[in-house]
Amino acid sequence: MINFLPLIYQDELLFSIVCRYKQMCGMLSKRALEWDLFKIYNRMGRKSVLFPQNLSAFIANLPPASKLSVQEVILNHTMYPFYTAFLSREKSDLVFNGMVKENGKSIETMVGMAGSKVKSDNYLKYCPLCFKEDMEKLGESYWRRLPQIPGALYCPKHQVLFKNSNVVITDSRNDFLCADEETCNADLTEDFYSNQVRELNLKYMENASYLLFRNQARKELSFIIKFYIDKLRKKGFASKGGTLYIAKLLEAFSYFYPSGYLELMQSSIDVKQEANWLRLFVRNNNKNRSPLRHILFLQFLEIGVEELFESNTAIGKRAVVGNRMPSYSIGEKRREWLKLIEANPEANRSELKRLGKGLHTWIYAHDKDWYDEVTPKTKIRKEKTETVDWEKRDETCLVLAKKAVEKLLHTEGKPIRIVPSNIRRTIGVKRWFLNDNLVKTQQYLKEVTEDIESYRVRKIKWAIDEMNKNGERLTVYKIQLKAGFGGGNKKIKSLIQYISEK
Repeated sequence: MINFLPLIYQDELLFSIVCRYKQMCGMLSKRALEWDLFKIYNRMGRKSVLFPQNLSAFIANLPPASKLSVQEVILNHTMYPFYTAFLSREKSDLVFNGMVKENGKSIETMVGMAGSKVKSDNYLKYCPLCFKEDMEKLGESYWRRLPQIPGALYCPKHQVLFKNSNVVITDSRNDFLCADEETCNADLTEDFYSNQVRELNLKYMENASYLLFRNQARKELSFIIKFYIDKLRKKGFASKGGTLYIAKLLEAFSYFYPSGYLELMQSSIDVKQEANWLRLFVRNNNKNRSPLRHILFLQFLEIGVEELFESNTAIGKRAVVGNRMPSYSIGEKRREWLKLIEANPEANRSELKRLGKGLHTWIYAHDKDWYDEVTPKTKIRKEKTETVDWEKRDETCLVLAKKAVEKLLHTEGKPIRIVPSNIRRTIGVKRWFLNDNLVKTQQYLKEVTEDIESYRVRKIKWAIDEMNKNGERLTVYKIQLKAGFGGGNKKIKSLIQYISEK
């Protein structure tokens, strides 16, 4: 049990309290310090500057007269209130109990920091004017929680930029270093941000301060998503049913926040990317969302975080039943439709639909039985066209077929086989040319159709003639290639040899 504890300041991190205790005691060994306060070696929550663990042991080691409780430490001297603000009560309790006990689990993982794109700063931050005031009034300064919030650029009190100290926040091997002249100074950082960025961040800090100092309510993520959809619907970014107009939302969000500011807040958006964080943000899934992005989203909606946590009802997506009751007199519409039918006595339903486009849609939707009763299904049939004179067509086709065969036989280049399909293509007609009613034509096609063997012979003779004209040396292999047979068919080789020897 320790004999005393330093006076605890408002918004002071427990880590800072331990730093000042170490300095007052003049202790040099970090291991001895951790044993003195937590009865453990190297396991205090220097496992985490922001989320210390084994706090029950810390409270048990305080002097008997101490009124400090575990709950007060967690709520007022750790980052628990901010990082669990948008978690359910169940998940928040798991984090709380993990800090009370030495359970070995990573609190950063439980609150979603470990896998988040939004990272905490590597160094403890401070306001130089707050530091100056502390040194003048208290004779010392301390590490506050508010500057450690991700996205914290400006001190809400002095409206100057926070600065990085020399104390690394991410390395558990670092010693317990106080906020003093060695780690901090009162020099102001040059503010090169625009007025718009400054105003946006001060508003952000106002909402973040509410989470850190005033809010203990917790909402289920499903409620939060419904709340967002309700607000988006009011602003025209969602349909009545709750379907998001995501392209419109992305455009408006990107216009509201300068791209440079979103980059500072680790929340840049590529509108062309299907999986950018804003597209996924309002989907109802169980993935943790950074409190920073919740605040950014609420700020875009022009809503304070307080309104969300004080709300008790949210609708979200809903089924929208359209009012299909006619706004016109059915009798009036019926009269219009009958007039249309009367004016177009030969029109069928498709034609009437085209002629009375909007009227047809209305009647069909609201008065379908009557529509079926009075609307003609077919129009008056036209007289049949004269039947085809197949004998006359047969004579014509026969002449065309004979001309086509002559043309195929005398076509320059590699021979084309005389078959009905090639004859038809040469004439340039469709498949009706092969109709059985064309008796003479079909008989002629059968007579002139070239069997495969005859066609091969004709190709070989053509190849030999062409090679002779060009003065080429005749070999079986070259003739075979010239005729287009390839070089591996033994039957073709024999046929070429027979023809070339004749």
